[in-house]
Amino acid sequence: MRLRQLRFLVAVVEEGSFTAAATRMHATQSGISAQIKLLEESLNAQLFERSVAGVVPTKAGKLAYQRATLILRETSAMKADVADLHGNISGKVSAGLMPTTTRSVVAPVLEKFANSFPNIEVKVEEAYSAHLCAGVMSGRLDFAVVPPSKTIAGLRSTQLDTDVEVFVTAPNKDRAHLSPVDLTKMPPLKLVLPGPENARREKIEESIQSFNIPIAKIMELDAMMATLDLVSRSDWTTIVPGCLVIDDVDLVDRHLHPIVQPAMTLNYVLIEQASSSLTPTAQLLRDALESELSSVCARSRLELGLNA
Repeated sequence: MRLRQLRFLVAVVEEGSFTAAATRMHATQSGISAQIKLLEESLNAQLFERSVAGVVPTKAGKLAYQRATLILRETSAMKADVADLHGNISGKVSAGLMPTTTRSVVAPVLEKFANSFPNIEVKVEEAYSAHLCAGVMSGRLDFAVVPPSKTIAGLRSTQLDTDVEVFVTAPNKDRAHLSPVDLTKMPPLKLVLPGPENARREKIEESIQSFNIPIAKIMELDAMMATLDLVSRSDWTTIVPGCLVIDDVDLVDRHLHPIVQPAMTLNYVLIEQASSSLTPTAQLLRDALESELSSVCARSRLELGLNA
């Protein structure tokens, strides 16, 4: 039994086919099949049921997958711990962040991080959750910060913090900046929302339907800064996480309003591959981002939450 065989096993289970697993692992389909066959021989068990539709792990395959995930994660952690012992604070780290966190969280973190760890090469990718999940699955990203979503095989998630959603409009003389609003009692809204691939869209629409929030029109716009700019200069409105607009509290470009009814929150989770441990460099960036995110979320809840 070899670690390579375990990695192939994990890839086949998570991808659901030998072809997709081969693409993910940069290997040939015949090579994947041969290694899985050797693994089955060493375990004296059939690990997959093969069909035209793909492959499904047997009971033994599911058990082997669970064990393989733990073994690979511990192996990765061992390598990271040994590297850390030697003080090798260098290397590369790739992180994925949703647009709502990049505006107020990323810059302070990267400024301090670059000064503290000049030998670490950092790459930050901004995208919505579906794209970021795919990036972590493929190994392009070490980790990503996203809203919670349905469980994805091969990904491990950790709760980070909770933000509040905020109603945003152009400056309005009839409604004071930072005054709470009840969306159920407002005139029909012209609302700018992200597209269906954004994990927040479904939650907002659930609130609209459950609480009968009056809607005149909905415009889809998958660009956070463009959304805020549009709202600032028109009668369109939007709902965004507090972390995105916390630095606008003292500005006059747009009005921010805590939402009394229906109260909306947004959880942030960190996702990483279930079968590998973060490298020391990735852990350093993860810790820095988590600390700054918690600080910004605390400000958001205090200044833009229901008790603001």
